[in-house]
Formats: sequence, C-alpha cells, structure tokens
Amino acid sequence: MQKRVQANRKSLRTLALSTVLSVLGTSSPACISLLLSTSFAGAAHATTLGDLPPDSVRVPPMVKEKSVSTYIPSKSCTGQGVAVNLIYPNKARYKDGAPVAVVIPGGTGPDGLTFEMHASQVGVIEVRFAFPGGGSPQFGSQGTYDNRGANSLEALKDVILFAGGKKTDYKGRTITELLKEKVKAQPDNIGLVGWDVGGNQALAVLGKNPQELSFVKWMTFYESPVGSMFWPPALGSSSDLKLNNHYRQGSAATGNVLIDYRKLNWAPKQFRNPNRLASRKRGSPGLKGVLYFDENSNGIWEESNEFAFTSALDPELSKQFFPPQVIGGIQKVGLFPAAIWPDNIATVEEAEAFFADRDGSLFVETVAKEFPNLMVTIFASAADHDQQQPDHPHIVFLYNLFLQNKVRFLRLNPDPNYMMAVGGMNVINFVNNKANGSIDSDSIMSQMEPEGLVPDYVYIEAAVAELADRTKGKIYKPSLNGVIVDYTNGAVETPKPEAPLPAKADVKGEVETGKEADAGAAGGDKKPTTSQKATAGKLKSAPAKRK
Repeated sequence: MQKRVQANRKSLRTLALSTVLSVLGTSSPACISLLLSTSFAGAAHATTLGDLPPDSVRVPPMVKEKSVSTYIPSKSCTGQGVAVNLIYPNKARYKDGAPVAVVIPGGTGPDGLTFEMHASQVGVIEVRFAFPGGGSPQFGSQGTYDNRGANSLEALKDVILFAGGKKTDYKGRTITELLKEKVKAQPDNIGLVGWDVGGNQALAVLGKNPQELSFVKWMTFYESPVGSMFWPPALGSSSDLKLNNHYRQGSAATGNVLIDYRKLNWAPKQFRNPNRLASRKRGSPGLKGVLYFDENSNGIWEESNEFAFTSALDPELSKQFFPPQVIGGIQKVGLFPAAIWPDNIATVEEAEAFFADRDGSLFVETVAKEFPNLMVTIFASAADHDQQQPDHPHIVFLYNLFLQNKVRFLRLNPDPNYMMAVGGMNVINFVNNKANGSIDSDSIMSQMEPEGLVPDYVYIEAAVAELADRTKGKIYKPSLNGVIVDYTNGAVETPKPEAPLPAKADVKGEVETGKEADAGAAGGDKKPTTSQKATAGKLKSAPAKRK
C-alpha cells in the first residue's frame, strides 16, 4: 500500500519537475541534481524526495463479499457462454432490492473476472465478466479475443441484458431468480461502470444497441480514455519516458485535439516495446516500425528524448493501427509517398474501420439522444493513473462532449456528501463540482479529486451509490444537501485477508464463494493479468483490491 502511495506522490513530483525543467528550457544534470536535492514541500529538514510523510490513505471498513458465478448464452462465445461473476451485498441498498452495476474492465486484455471495485460495500450487485477468450481454463469465456471489437461488444450486450433481467443464464434463470436466496435484485436500476479503457466499450455497446438496452439508467467512468486519440494514448502515458510536447495544451477541451506533426518520422527497423512484448506473447517476432517525433532530425528514434506514438493492434498482429487523425498527420507532412505506404501501418480507411467499434466518443451523440434520462458521472483525480498531460485532455474532452450533446445529468466527480458517507471523511476534503456545469483546461486542476485520501475505488462506489439513489428517486437537481439514502454495510473494520475456502461447485462452471471477492470467479486467477496491473498502476487500495 505505502509503496503505491509513494509511487503516486513521486509521479506528481516528477510531473512538477518536468514542468520546471520545461520552463527553464534545460535538462542539464547539474540542474536536475539541484532540483532533486530540494524539497518540493519546503520542509526545513527534508533534503530528498524520499522524505515523505507516513501513509495516510483511509480504507473504509468492509464486510466480506460473496459471489455466485454462471454463464450467459451468447453467439459471441463457444461453449456455455460468457463467464459472469456476481458479487452481491450482505444487505441490499434499498428495502425493495439492490441496484445492479455492470463493470467493463480496463486494460487491453479480455479478463474482467479477477477485477473488483467493491460495489457490494454500498449495497449494489456488481456484475463482472470475461470477454471471449478471457478467464481461466476452469472458468472463462471460450472463443477468440478480438481486442474489444464487435464480438466483445456482442458479449457485453448479452451480459447487460442478463443484468437487466431481460435474458436468462445457461440454466434458464434470470438474475433475480439466480440471487433470490442471496439478495433481492433490482435490475430496473442498472448502470454501467466503464473502468479506464472500458469506458469506450460502455458507450459503444449502448450506441450500437439503443433499443435493446434502453433500460440502462446511468453510467460512470473511471478516468476513461474515451476516443481514438486517448486510446491508445497519442499524447503520452505513464509508460512513456516523454510526453507528446507537440500537442497544443487546452485544445482537447474544444473537441479538437491539435498536434503539430511537422517533425514526424518513421523508424522502419526499430521496435516500440508494447508491440514487441504483445507479439512475443503470441509467438510472433513483432511488428517493426516506430512512428515518432524526430527532434534532432537524425532519423533514429531515441526513446529517452523523443516521443513515439503507441498503436493499437489487430488480433492477427498484422498492422499497427494509429488513430485516423494521426494517419492524417502522416499524409499531411508527406511522410510516405502513396505508392510505398508501409504494409504494417493501417491506412486511414482501415483505421476508421478498426476504431468504429472501439472509439466510444463516436457514440456519445447517439447515447445522449436515445437515452434521454441518462445520468453520467466521470471520475478524475489530480494524478491520472495513465494519461499524463497536465490539462487532463481525455477528461475535458469526454465531459464537454456529453455536455454539448445535452445529457440529462452530468457530473465531474461524485457529490461530496456521498464521499463523506462512503469514505468516512469530511465533505471539505473533496471537490464539489456543479452538475452540468462548464469546465475548461485552465481550471481543471481545481475540479480534480485530491490524491492520497482514499483508494480510488471508493470514489466509484460513491458515484455508483449517488447515481443509483438519484435513479431510485428520479432526482436530477444539480446539488444535494445530503445523501438521498442513508446506508451502512454494517462493517466495523476491513476484514484481513485469509486463505481461500475450497470452492463448492453444484454444476460445471457455477460456483458460489463465501470468501472475499479478491478470489475472483470460480477457478479464476487470483492475480490480475499483466495488462490489468498496468491499467491501474495508481490504484490505492485495500488488501483485497486488485485493479
């Protein structure tokens, strides 16, 4: 825990250091040494960045989480269907039942069964699943993973239909019937949680199926990079040594991400590590070629000094898919004559087809129109878990896109009354942004949640609780005097991790567990995948937290 928090503080200070160096226009070793030897806090006795205060993150008390697993029939999968795990609360949020939250996992992999955000702690049923090709050999969704493409969206649609009481599992049971001995479900109060990249799939599935999924009431996003310019990260991420300093700060707030492409170059024989690593896992030598800004015009990508674009990859690993806008930049500067366009770079037409199912921003207009009473909360903190530009371009881009299309209720970060109720801290510790209010890049930092107070998942718990309560009472007013529904999970303290209990399977693929939810679905991996770890590098969590 402490190491994660220190890493977050280090990230903030590294950003501050980068900003100072940028202003000074220097990167000399002497200057860096001087800055590193000075305390950012100005403490009298602090001489290095390692002199940090003790860990002060507050983890709210938790009750043990129980779950039941099943399969949802879907043409997207072979075998029994989509592997689904439902974590249900000990006590429903309302007397007449527990609302439902479907969690679309972040990362780039197919497995969402080993992920949890502890929604059951606020009386909500948490539905998690594996895309086709995800899960474990003991319990998973059979099929081929298409990197969050059309087949993945089909699986997600079927999961939402089941969670909303519109579809039965492989044994013919609705969600209410499956959980009737555990807790009463209230599937008519259902929402989607787009965690990180999962926000793109949340919007895409609603935009492509507005009639079938018209019962969805709310959405919340965890620092989601919605849009092809943010996933894959075209402006710089936590895994990059350099940010894209050719991006015009503040332009994303207008809906048009501006980049100066004049120094763009292509290194055909070099590798960008994410491509090489992903290829090795699949037994391929990898896709050569790095698209980068050649700052010194020497024709060689120097990773420590020059920003390179990350590409998305197709399932066959045949091409690098850059955002259509970036490919337009390639064409604008005439990097390749049309006759010698590299075979392993997607054309504009190919990129547009690829992102048609993966870019959630393409569906915001449809979602706002087809879901007239939709309520949306976007969570964002001072130090994003992946995107690193100081103006938080992905946050202002998505928020303003919803605002422009007049979604019924829109809020940046949950109501502080809910943070007090869920996090157990005074409201003054948290931001209080006006619902449906305007935001811009100049003031964005004042509207971000602070770091180091509570684990990030607590903010999502608060957002889910608020949206479910607003849905229950049909309350759309922008501000609240307090929580709408008083709820306590009855926990006195967070339970300590314990050895997993042996799973008791009543049928193949269906298991009920009485342990904490970090054990995952039946037979599932108890550790997150590599992509899951990378996605949530900054999550500050309880021992049971995975991502």
